[in-house]
Amino acid sequence: MSPAPGKSRPGDLFPDASDELVAGLAKMPDLLSKALPLRDKHRRALASGVRRLSTFLTVERDNLPPDYMNRPEYLSAYLHYFFPWNIYRQGRLLQGLDFSLKPDSTILDFGSGPLTFLQALWLTRPHMRKNSYKYIGFDRSDPGLKVGRKIFEGLAGTEGKSWKVHTERQLGDARKSAPADFIVAGNFINELNPARSAKDTEQTSEEILLQRWDALLKEDAAILVVEPGTRSSSKQLVRLREAALGKGWQVASPCTHASECAMPGSRSGSWCHFNFQPYDIPEWLFKFSRKVKLPKERASLSFLLLVRGKDCPVKIITPPTRDNSEGLVRVISETFDLPDFKQGRYGCGQKGLVLLQNDKTPHPGPQPGELLTVKWSAKSEKDPKSGAIIIPSTQ
Repeated sequence: MSPAPGKSRPGDLFPDASDELVAGLAKMPDLLSKALPLRDKHRRALASGVRRLSTFLTVERDNLPPDYMNRPEYLSAYLHYFFPWNIYRQGRLLQGLDFSLKPDSTILDFGSGPLTFLQALWLTRPHMRKNSYKYIGFDRSDPGLKVGRKIFEGLAGTEGKSWKVHTERQLGDARKSAPADFIVAGNFINELNPARSAKDTEQTSEEILLQRWDALLKEDAAILVVEPGTRSSSKQLVRLREAALGKGWQVASPCTHASECAMPGSRSGSWCHFNFQPYDIPEWLFKFSRKVKLPKERASLSFLLLVRGKDCPVKIITPPTRDNSEGLVRVISETFDLPDFKQGRYGCGQKGLVLLQNDKTPHPGPQPGELLTVKWSAKSEKDPKSGAIIIPSTQ
């Protein structure tokens, strides 16, 4: 049995998976069998292939073959485990990001793999399906791109023809589609050399990347970067955020402010990432995850949504603040126990790291990703352990 379902709350960044998202993921085994049929011997080796690829993607990252998506054993492992989990993660996030792309917008998806973002967007934006969009997925794995096209065609059917889907292997070809409205990068920047400057320049990899993206986008544009919820990935997003703010971009989410990041992932500190319960995954994915001995009690990710221009294609709705006595705080952590029968959760606001504190209760309270309006007080104490501002939470 899957874990018991929970309940979405107002302002939740990761609301319950919609019926459309769950139904689409439930179809994946059938879509995969048609897009990439497996022989019996390959199917028997699937579980071990998933575990081996998981090791490469985590603890042995330096040994990950650069062309792993071109190798049949790793491609099938990726498609049957990591692919549906990534659709689920991105789908839950897309449901919480209250945005809408204008008809005829152009989307450039870097490191698209089997068009993961495209599948998630289709499943979570049914109201956009009749509009015309141009989507170009870039990835060095041609087999992955081809399988992704087949899966999307099976998922969307004839209705999907309103979206003009193209795939390219060479990133340089992105110039042909410029200027675009929206750039997406999923599990992409973690393959860059972290904080390493290019030859003959003092720029970091993230600054160089943003400069290249700038040249591909319209003045009114948006960038969405989604990465694993690891410390190293979060630190890269912090550097990308700093570079973007320096070039006039605004952070639409998850940040509530443009001040210095309160959770930069330093050696002794926390990093900005979100965990949420995957209780609403389809039964087949729950059982398969247990079969390959990689079950997930939590789904995790870190992300950054950047916008610029007066007529940006991404519209973000946030609760207004009335005066300086109130402000927005994004809940970052799950609940943890505190002394004196209290519980807390970390959050981030315009005044820095926040510790939301309340008496222990059986109710779940604010969840990771929720956006809260809190009252600031000049008399607020600071947590001696983390230095966070302590704010009583009644939610």
